[in-house]
Amino acid sequence: MPPPPILAAIVIGLILLGAIFYLIARRSSPAPYHADPSAWLQPPAAPEPTLPPAATEAPDYRQQITEFNDNRETLQKSFFQVCSESGRPRGLSWKDCKFEEDIKFVIENHSLNLHTLVPVIISFEAIPGGPMEEMEAVSNLRVGSALFVHTGDQWATRGDVIYNLSPDEAFQHYHDNYTALDMVQFKAVPPSLQKNENEE
Repeated sequence: MPPPPILAAIVIGLILLGAIFYLIARRSSPAPYHADPSAWLQPPAAPEPTLPPAATEAPDYRQQITEFNDNRETLQKSFFQVCSESGRPRGLSWKDCKFEEDIKFVIENHSLNLHTLVPVIISFEAIPGGPMEEMEAVSNLRVGSALFVHTGDQWATRGDVIYNLSPDEAFQHYHDNYTALDMVQFKAVPPSLQKNENEE
């Protein structure tokens, strides 16, 4: 006995609906990573860690600055190691990372601890057999700002790089997350003065 027409229509409708969703998913899927020559400049960042409760009392910024300066060489080596082992950018390996002398200390608004932005010049090389091997742009030097954070106990880094922005530019770009630090009095710059500085 043949199936009722209504049941057959439902089955056919479900099959057609599945085919439509499949085609939509295929058309909306992103292009392969290597298809966009600029994609590797801004690789996906590591997942953000869970934030602790917001701090209400500022730490000793003078001490945090001293700790960074005393451990800067070790921190920079750790940064390069973390980046080299991260697998980012995809298809590339870290060849060298030059840290500039000028740095910027800023106050992270959630923890009230200091973050440090250090200008860097980075060179990559393609991994043999990888998707970036034929890209001529791989040999170009890349500039940006390396990020170091004080956790409240010590300085650390996840290997975050803000590409194509100097420390001052990175601070302006992420101004909602940071407050300027008065390097004379070692305290936060009042919002009114900070606004004036931004306008200049």
